[in-house]
Amino acid sequence: MNDGSSDGSDKDGQTLAVLFADIDGSTKLYEVYGDETAHRLTAECLTVLDAQAGIAGGRVVKTSGDGVMCVFATPDEAFRAATLMRDAHKHGQVSIHAGFHFGPVIEDSGDFYGDTVNVAARVTDLAKAGEILVTEDTVVRLSPPFRSSTRWIDKAAMKGKREPVAIYEVVTEDENATVIRGPLLAAEGDKLRLDLAYRGQTFSLEEPMAEFIVGRQDTCDLTVDSSYASRRHATIQAVRGKVFLKDHSTNGTYVRSETGDIAYVKREMVQLVGRGGIFLGREPELAGDDEIRFNLP
Repeated sequence: MNDGSSDGSDKDGQTLAVLFADIDGSTKLYEVYGDETAHRLTAECLTVLDAQAGIAGGRVVKTSGDGVMCVFATPDEAFRAATLMRDAHKHGQVSIHAGFHFGPVIEDSGDFYGDTVNVAARVTDLAKAGEILVTEDTVVRLSPPFRSSTRWIDKAAMKGKREPVAIYEVVTEDENATVIRGPLLAAEGDKLRLDLAYRGQTFSLEEPMAEFIVGRQDTCDLTVDSSYASRRHATIQAVRGKVFLKDHSTNGTYVRSETGDIAYVKREMVQLVGRGGIFLGREPELAGDDEIRFNLP
């Protein structure tokens, strides 16, 4: 994909498939196996993901602590890479989920930017453990054999998009590829609504519920005044008729239910149910007035 002649300058007009692959429950690995074993398993997984991207004809652009971002010349290459990555971890101690999207990108000093990258990342966020998700715009560009191995799930609202984006799942050979029409968005007349309250501010989110960003940065949809919060700490979004919070932070997020049960997530997703409180980077008993109240009427 690269002839080595690049001088690191911007390149406009490229059209590529962008794929993200992340380790499922990476935080829990450290709880279950301990630091040394979990670190080894994570490193081995990232090495395999890098190798599978190369086998499929692409390359890894960058790695995070628990995942990779890759680019490919064609949707077919991204499809092959994603399935190789998934199948390589099917029976191991570590599993992955992935998502990809095909479209125009901007390259700058070896990294890639633009709407295509953002959509690929958001699609990956929607994937459950072991799943590969892909946009409809990409599915229609797959060759027939690969296209026949996808099934439509539904549509997902995405920040910056006027219309919900159609999402497909890549199925395994032993799965029944019957089209699933379980709603990603709630049925008409029974729309989801999420009410949030923080220090006198109130927000009411209704479907189609685009990604709602919470964090310390001024550009977030809800800006919190806490040194424990990351700049882009967490996102809230409707997924298949339910509302989820996904943590992207350094310190993690605590979610306390109405009954007092507390869930802690770090770089993972948790469902919001009923009413309760969200605490960014700090235990509820220490958070003071930094609680974000939520209610799903």
